[in-house]
Amino acid sequence: MGQNFNSIENVAQSLNINFDIGQLKIVRIFDKLNFQILSNSKKSVFNFLTKSKKIKGIYLYGGVGRGKSMLMDIFFQNIEFKKKRRLHFHDFMKEIHTNIFLAGKKNKNDDPIEVVANNFIKKTTLLCFDEMEVRDIADAMILYRLFEKLFTKGLILISTSNQMPENLYKNGLHRERFLPFIDLLNQNMNVEQIERGKDWREVFLKGKKTWLYPNNEKNKIMLDSFFKQLTKGFIPIKERLSISGREVIVPSSAGGVAKFEFKDICEKPLAAGDYVEIADKYKGLLIYNIPVLDNRKNNESRRFIWLIDALYDRKCFLLASAELEIKKIYTGEQWKFEFERTSSRLIEMSRMKD
Repeated sequence: MGQNFNSIENVAQSLNINFDIGQLKIVRIFDKLNFQILSNSKKSVFNFLTKSKKIKGIYLYGGVGRGKSMLMDIFFQNIEFKKKRRLHFHDFMKEIHTNIFLAGKKNKNDDPIEVVANNFIKKTTLLCFDEMEVRDIADAMILYRLFEKLFTKGLILISTSNQMPENLYKNGLHRERFLPFIDLLNQNMNVEQIERGKDWREVFLKGKKTWLYPNNEKNKIMLDSFFKQLTKGFIPIKERLSISGREVIVPSSAGGVAKFEFKDICEKPLAAGDYVEIADKYKGLLIYNIPVLDNRKNNESRRFIWLIDALYDRKCFLLASAELEIKKIYTGEQWKFEFERTSSRLIEMSRMKD
């Protein structure tokens, strides 16, 4: 398929990743798109008389843990194409809202969405984002107008989701205004469902101890090993999350999995809603060095309660190293009643892996 083409299947073999039949079908769809993009790019560079053909993106949906993000990321990391960008859907929407506000403030005579679309397409022709899930009426109201312009300007969009396009923003406020965006997705993207199969995260976590104690080098190495296996096929990166005007450093994340030191996530001035954003962004967390939560750590204990509530409600998994077992980790008085629920949830989350 050409000197610069690197098949996802070949990359996966080099990373010792074995695909099932359903995943292999999606791999070949991504490889076909890779070849189309590279071929079209060469035409535009070497033959100005050849009109570039419109390329459809991919809307990939299916069950949790089927490797949708992994497949998209291997594709993204290995396609030799400069104007590409990869974002989580909610991060993308936060950026778009900010840019629309700034564009409208700068020049009230211009359509701010047109300005944002023009600026975006200058730097990004291939856009990949994870977890398309529309919950916000503000997002729903601008998506059609924005992507109508972006697709017209040549955007190739790849997105993963747990649901088909027709189920996006289901039962949402003024959903009838959102329906044209669904039509737009179907017109400009090939909608593909990954076949049912094993949830590879669930298979990996099954039977493993998810709460390791005490805090020592052995358990640190064990957590590092879990992170490496859970993020196989991805390139871990350090992230800076902007949440409610505060910056949260994620030391390392990949494939929807993030790892934190306890001090990085529970000693920062975060609120309950901030932990909801973190739980929305990641499928699972690894937290290192949870200390004994005594009366000197009332604020940290409260934040930990909020964090576990957010992870539990969104069915995220947690792997942790702590100084003591779950039932003994909290020794304080202020949140004694609240922490009984937290302990119960932690135990339930750990049993879900059995």
